[in-house]
Amino acid sequence: MDETGTEAAILAMNALGAGILLFVSGVIQRMMNDLDALTFKRFAQTLVQTATSDPFTVTIGTIPIFAVIYYFVRYGFHHGWFTAGIVIWMIGSSITKIANLPVYNWLRDPENNDPFELRKQRRRLQTGNFWRAWVTLLSVVVMACQFSIAATALAVVSCAVIAAPSVWYARRYFHD
Repeated sequence: MDETGTEAAILAMNALGAGILLFVSGVIQRMMNDLDALTFKRFAQTLVQTATSDPFTVTIGTIPIFAVIYYFVRYGFHHGWFTAGIVIWMIGSSITKIANLPVYNWLRDPENNDPFELRKQRRRLQTGNFWRAWVTLLSVVVMACQFSIAATALAVVSCAVIAAPSVWYARRYFHD
């Protein structure tokens, strides 16, 4: 595979990861916010256990790391936009893992059942998931600029134009 093909594959995997993260930080997080504290704890434990054992999720989370190492060893750092996108992705991933791993470890402890502390941990998790999702999306946009800044801008605007009425209609249709 040539350099452009490798970049496209890494970009595609990163975009899939961003989609998963946006779904978790948007849809799943809203569901978790509606749960009472102890139900949230059980749900979060189940979600983490399921996500870390799901082949698709593990693949999307792991292969890009190896692909990036391969990419830099093989092609170097001379594609500025793509390299910047990878750096943004790695920083976002690292920061939120530092923020979220203590929450997951705290939730795993059966002794930790205080409702006030559970709400606090849920807010921490929400903040970490939110930032990781949006930083990963930013990294996708920056990586895509390597191919064409104009095409990336057009794609972002097109997605916003398509998504806005869809979200508005869905909220209107499904409103209680």
